[in-house]
Amino acid sequence: MYIKKYFFLLLFTFSAHFIFGQVIDSTQLVLSDKVLFDFGQYTLTPTADSTLTKIVTQIKSLKQFEIHITAHTDAIGSIQNNQELSQSRANAVKEVFLQNDIGPERIDIKIFGEEKPETNNDTETGRQLNRRATVEVFKKIKLVPFQGQIKDEQTGAGISAKVVIRTKEKRDSLETDTTGNFKILLPLGAVAGIDVYAKDYFFETKMFKVKPNNQKALSFPLKKVAIGEKVDIKNLFFVGNKATLLKRSFPELPKLLKFMELNDSIKIEIAGHINRPNYPPVDKLSWDFKLSVQRAKMVYEYLLENDIPSDRISYKGYGNFHMRYPKAKSEKQQAENRRVEIRIVERS
Repeated sequence: MYIKKYFFLLLFTFSAHFIFGQVIDSTQLVLSDKVLFDFGQYTLTPTADSTLTKIVTQIKSLKQFEIHITAHTDAIGSIQNNQELSQSRANAVKEVFLQNDIGPERIDIKIFGEEKPETNNDTETGRQLNRRATVEVFKKIKLVPFQGQIKDEQTGAGISAKVVIRTKEKRDSLETDTTGNFKILLPLGAVAGIDVYAKDYFFETKMFKVKPNNQKALSFPLKKVAIGEKVDIKNLFFVGNKATLLKRSFPELPKLLKFMELNDSIKIEIAGHINRPNYPPVDKLSWDFKLSVQRAKMVYEYLLENDIPSDRISYKGYGNFHMRYPKAKSEKQQAENRRVEIRIVERS
């Protein structure tokens, strides 16, 4: 079976010789598979040939890559013969790539004979699994050292937190040190999102493109959870005139859920607001006002469905009563009027 494996954060911490902003050459495993051989043979079976053809097709889109082939045998026969047989099996696999215009400089071979069985050799089934060659394809990537600090918004003191890093290919997480600092390697040119969670603080999200040299240390000031404090649920966008989330907003509600799970002693109100600039307050019986209620209710129901107790959450619509820009002129200002907030109403 064809198996694809993605790895994202190859290292979480810096070595002492890493320079902030320096571009570091590395590799990323992008796919791995294996082919099996008949007893005493190195000729490729039709199944093995098909597997290798799939790999060739897959790597055609890669600009820089290297192929690692490791070859093995079962334990029948002498050690010397098995070493020679595994060399022949590796060569047979390598030949497929050479015939498809992949240069020998991209291919690395290691032979193990019977040294590294995948399973025991007591049965024919086990011996068959050991008569194999594995193929791993590594993409060459450039990484940039990146660092940040999580801080208390008011005091500026560093705080321990969980940091979730997202790119198009992968999602991973790490813990800061006790002073709120974290250091990671990120792929050059990637658009990365960083979500931050700390107990007794509101969560935060930032997006940026990873660049060398001008990638400054990123600071995350977090607002402390307190009764009456409120924040927007960022990047929450709805279909026009509906209480239906746009697809790009789907990742946002799980962040709120994680916040509620981490801070299990709080109760919140979910507040819905609409954008009606240059208009008087809409009637509470109007369709516009009901839309603000329905958008807040949608978030409320999501939390209920994910096991947040009903006595910890409530929802309320505010129409256009509390627009940030009552005379909004730009789309950005209108977007800030059109929002869903959470407000701390109780904390035990």
